[in-house]
Amino acid sequence: MNDIAVENALANMRLKSRGVSLPASYPVTINFHPDRFTSNNQPLLLAIAEQGYLKSQFETGTSNGGLTAFKGGERWLWEQRVFDGAYDLAPNTLRPKYGALNFRGYEFGASPRFGSAYFQLKPHSFERTTFCYPDSFFEPDDFAVSDRLTPLIEKASQSNEDLLDDYIEAHIHGVVSIKEDVECLVLDPIYRNTAIEKYALLLGIPLRWHKGYELSIEQMSQYPDYRGQQFIDLAKQIAHKGMINTFLLGRAVTQQGFNEQDVKKIWHYLARFGYRQQ
Repeated sequence: MNDIAVENALANMRLKSRGVSLPASYPVTINFHPDRFTSNNQPLLLAIAEQGYLKSQFETGTSNGGLTAFKGGERWLWEQRVFDGAYDLAPNTLRPKYGALNFRGYEFGASPRFGSAYFQLKPHSFERTTFCYPDSFFEPDDFAVSDRLTPLIEKASQSNEDLLDDYIEAHIHGVVSIKEDVECLVLDPIYRNTAIEKYALLLGIPLRWHKGYELSIEQMSQYPDYRGQQFIDLAKQIAHKGMINTFLLGRAVTQQGFNEQDVKKIWHYLARFGYRQQ
């Protein structure tokens, strides 16, 4: 692997970091939807198991956030500016993979906005991870390398952001190997004894479960302004016995032909208001 691009990106971000050098010990997580398919119509987890590493949106052409990861696109221009052109001529395999710092210790991962499941990375990956707050979508001015996170954590801790925006974005540079760099995969228990669990076990890493997501249409209807009444109306078509969960939303996208960007807004409701506490 050509490390020069990664080394340059880390060095450039260190120049943008503030505060004194203090180590942090919080895990980095990468949230995603485990029941989606690749652009080649292969189950996502099966593809990851066969390839053995995580891909950036520049490699996959897909994303649970924005879809601008191509030369000249907003994501490409943002990385060019923030990492001072370190990746302009580098292979896409070295470009950062996006996750978040779980400084609040959330059981469902640091950034559930992007999916019900998450990979938790091993501590050694911290050394090649950079951070910003808030999310890069908001064009932030606050950046950090792994040993200068205190200012970002203090700023994030004092914010009044919505739960789905309450995370410090992480950029894991270089190739992210499943077996070498990932500590575990955490899934919603709705996927127990399904093909999703079968594919997850092929990864060869520990599999864990959080408490799960479930939300009634009645509860969802209490927040019409959160993403819009039209998405509550759409959720009624997807719901089963007045309830929505991660399995139903995944099926709506992969089998029933609902627009993925619309279902994403329903997922925001489920992620924000439907996490099981017991």
